[in-house]
Amino acid sequence: MSIVTNKELLDRAKAGHYAVAAFNTNNLEYIQAILTAAADLKSPVIVEAAKSEIDYMDGNVFVAIVSILADKLAIPVGIHLDHGPTYEETIRCLSYGFKSVMYDGSALPLAENIAITKEVVRAAHACGVSVEGEVGVIGQAADGPEGKANDMIGIANPGECERFVKESGVDCFAAAIGNAHGIYKRKPELRYDVLAEIEKKTGVPLVLHGGTGIPEEDLRKAINMGVSKINFSTVMRKGGIEVLAETLKKNPGDWDLMKMLTPTKEKMIEIAKQHIIMCMSDHKA
Repeated sequence: MSIVTNKELLDRAKAGHYAVAAFNTNNLEYIQAILTAAADLKSPVIVEAAKSEIDYMDGNVFVAIVSILADKLAIPVGIHLDHGPTYEETIRCLSYGFKSVMYDGSALPLAENIAITKEVVRAAHACGVSVEGEVGVIGQAADGPEGKANDMIGIANPGECERFVKESGVDCFAAAIGNAHGIYKRKPELRYDVLAEIEKKTGVPLVLHGGTGIPEEDLRKAINMGVSKINFSTVMRKGGIEVLAETLKKNPGDWDLMKMLTPTKEKMIEIAKQHIIMCMSDHKA
């Protein structure tokens, strides 16, 4: 199947009461693991990267790898920019061939966030690309590609969310409801009351960042309340790196990089499958 926009994926997910898992990535094996897991489970999937990951891979190379591998599969795949830090960086991803971009102006005053996001929407929609925005700062529970740990967890204001969606024209957006990126220091307490009010006021597919470590029952409750995309990053990196370390320790002096990375890829396939099933998107392709 072809590469599609996140709008297409998330509109279907919202109507079908499931979420599409979105996995950050930064190399070939990581991308292969995500797509293999989704194809095996007959699930739509979103392959995404933050600026640091795009800088590491090169945006053109990233899009080319995902596109070529996805073209062989019978599932819809999204290619998404996660947390575009500026207007310029976000627009640059349009030239790479991303089918969905996120501009993150959540740290700015609301009016400024709306104004810049609106310009991103205008440019992206002209290219047939969907746009994600953010309201309420979703902080860092641990260091990751999105930034440094600061344990800052904000809560979005439903009224501001309503205004943001109406004035910016985004296709979906992430609202802070007690979630954070990275490894949680304590069990996250999602504000379902806030989530319900946001969904009621906006009506668009909602995105939950910081999916790593949120219990399955909590994720599924959020999905049933309008969350249509859930981001996962740390859980994949942590699992892959742990297996790679074990493999290297067991095979001193073995310089076959493919042999060393294969168990890592297999572990990431396993983790991706677990989280796709948590999102209830298996057999929804």
